[in-house]
Amino acid sequence: MVGKYANLSDILSVLQAYTVGFVQALLHASVAHNRKLVMEWVSAEDLEGDCSKENTDAYKATWGLLKGANRVVVLRGFGDKGVHGKFFATKYARENNVLYLGIFLGIQIAVIEFARSILGLYNAIIA
Repeated sequence: MVGKYANLSDILSVLQAYTVGFVQALLHASVAHNRKLVMEWVSAEDLEGDCSKENTDAYKATWGLLKGANRVVVLRGFGDKGVHGKFFATKYARENNVLYLGIFLGIQIAVIEFARSILGLYNAIIA
């Protein structure tokens, strides 16, 4: 899961705010289909180029988690923080045929990433 909040205290507050129902739905679906659900939380900011210069270890570890995933969920968000990382995760999923689910902002990013990368609409933005 790629989101703005990836450390434990942030995760707990965000889970309480809106993600509990979504995570419960994933758990119920995994049980219904006899699958083991393994979730890795990824900081969108750690996928960004600035992180590669500031914290090389976090950058490499985060990209390693993303590349090891067989599904990518990009969660909702607000503001500019972590948006570029969400774009990188979305592009990675599309280019590598990784199943993708965008929630709120996540689906907006998927549409814009596709418009920019595939359709050549380089000025496409989130409105």
